[in-house]
Amino acid sequence: MNGTFFGTKAGGMQVAAAFVLCAAQVATATDGRYREYVIGERAGGMGGAALAIASDVDAIFYNPAGLAKSQGDSISLSANLYGIESYKTEGGLDWGDDAKSTSFVTVPSAMGGVSRFSDEWVSAFGVFTPKMEKRHLVSASPDRTSFSHMDYNDQTLWMGPAVAWAPAGSRFSYGAGLFAIYRDYSATESSFRRNSYSVNGSMDLQTVGILAMAGVQADLGDGWSAGVSIQSPTARIWDDGKLSINGSDKGSNGFNGGIYTTDVRADNYIPLQLAAGIGKSGKDWAAALDATWHPSTHYDLARWDINGTRAEQKMHLHSVLDVSLGGEYVVAERYPIRAGFYTAMSAIRVPDDPETTEFATSDVDMYGFTFSVGRRNKLMSVNLGLDIAFGSGYDLDYDNNGVKRRVDSDREVFLLTVSTTYYL
Repeated sequence: MNGTFFGTKAGGMQVAAAFVLCAAQVATATDGRYREYVIGERAGGMGGAALAIASDVDAIFYNPAGLAKSQGDSISLSANLYGIESYKTEGGLDWGDDAKSTSFVTVPSAMGGVSRFSDEWVSAFGVFTPKMEKRHLVSASPDRTSFSHMDYNDQTLWMGPAVAWAPAGSRFSYGAGLFAIYRDYSATESSFRRNSYSVNGSMDLQTVGILAMAGVQADLGDGWSAGVSIQSPTARIWDDGKLSINGSDKGSNGFNGGIYTTDVRADNYIPLQLAAGIGKSGKDWAAALDATWHPSTHYDLARWDINGTRAEQKMHLHSVLDVSLGGEYVVAERYPIRAGFYTAMSAIRVPDDPETTEFATSDVDMYGFTFSVGRRNKLMSVNLGLDIAFGSGYDLDYDNNGVKRRVDSDREVFLLTVSTTYYL
């Protein structure tokens, strides 16, 4: 363990409260949603409704059994060409000040390849970025007596192989996948109040976990199909973290001090996921509906020891049910037009009385709409799409007495996406 505490004059109620606020927000500035935006080529335009109709690279992430529907070898890439994320909270990062953030987001969201090596067996490998957030929050009082800001970057990467099997003469196909999950989280925060206190904090967390997925697709006849999948909880296999917080109280107590450690244990626990979907396909159209459920859970997002004193930031996540609904129509056999709707509900709940629970942030339920147009032929397909999501909810702030309180928050996301698939 490598940790230190330094300080002079125990005391300083405001800076002590600022320490708590800074540590909590740096460690738990997470929203608790399992879906930030929809990924994939066909699924990306249909709101993520893919469990019953997924094929090719999309199936690796949604339901690996769908790989059995692939017609041959392919390579696919989907990316967010341009994105804007805005976040606003009444109360902000510090006592009573509003805060807002507008960030530009560009990140590859899905890539992979599919290889059919027999009439019944298909293998694939995929890399996905289902979560990517960058936020720069600033709050300042009109008279410039206080100022706060926070920067954080949170990205999750999934990568791993999948395999599917469709027995000859059967209406069922089966699939399984194994994913390594890497999360990179960093945050810094500073708060200043003239003639009162100043506090600065930073945290870096990296985790690697592993999870498995299995799925089934069934041809129900007359164009109907169904799909189910189960995703295991993550198992942590590696973590690393650093924490630094320092501050001073300019009042009568004259407190100056801080903590620093390079031995922060971290986790990025994703609970069990159960999903089911149904779809119907015609000659030149398709429609699908999916439901995805995660149970409630709790875990230590971060924990550390300073001179024998243990501190931790617990995450308590509630059960979440998300839905996806989408449709597709193909014009002249080569121009697919897709549209969809999805929910991204928060597993965090900020109560009316925040003092009754552990620190949590960004209890915002999101609702999204997707749309894409494309062109395809025997060699390749290209799609351009939009993903627009918005939501309102709550965050946490401290009042002038250092007591937690619930404040209103809003979030909007606008993404322009592109996807290409090459058929080998």
